Parts: sequence; C-alpha cells; structure tokens
Amino acid sequence: MKIEYQYSRATGRQPQVEEALMLAIEAAGAEAEVVYTEVQDSEDAKQRRCLGSPTIRVEGIDVEYGEREPEEFTSGTRYYNTPEGWKPYPHARLIANTIVEVMHRQEKAARG
Repeated sequence: MKIEYQYSRATGRQPQVEEALMLAIEAAGAEAEVVYTEVQDSEDAKQRRCLGSPTIRVEGIDVEYGEREPEEFTSGTRYYNTPEGWKPYPHARLIANTIVEVMHRQEKAARG
C-alpha cells in the first residue's frame, strides 16, 4: 500500500505527522510504503493536487476528504479537525480509517 505525505518547504516534515502515520499503519495492520513529497510552491501544489501541508493520501485517497476533494490547492498550512480541536496535522485515527477502507476495497476487488 502506498501512502503519500505531501509537505511544504515552510512546514517541513512534522514529528506529529510522522507519529500519526506510524500509529495508523500499525493500528490498521497494514504494510505500507510512505512516499515523501516536498511541494515547492502554489503552482506545484496545484499540479500535485496538494490540499495544504500536510496532505496525506492512501492509494491516492485524501484522509480527510476521501474522493470528494475540493478544487483548492495550496502549499500553505493545512488544519484538521481532531478530537483535541483544530491542529496542523491529522489524527492517527483519521489516517487509520482511510487505510482500513482502502484495504477493504482492495480485498473486495481481489475477490471479484
């Protein structure tokens, strides 16, 4: 399974995001490759469909919006609604839920 972590030069790779990713992968029992992509500027964000830094996608699916992504791309800071309030990183549960959903889709597709 491929998980993409998009981040801007301004925010960099955040330890809270790294921790949430590892917790989510472990909780979901998934084998995943995390691919790190630095988004250079707003034009690069548009080309990469980056919804802000950080953007986490599981097999191309955004952990917050799923397949209903807005058409607003930015390399600026992205905020997520977490159980502790608005944070500049997603909660591990949000990531894990997306991983589990993608795993179920893949299993269903494999069964035909």
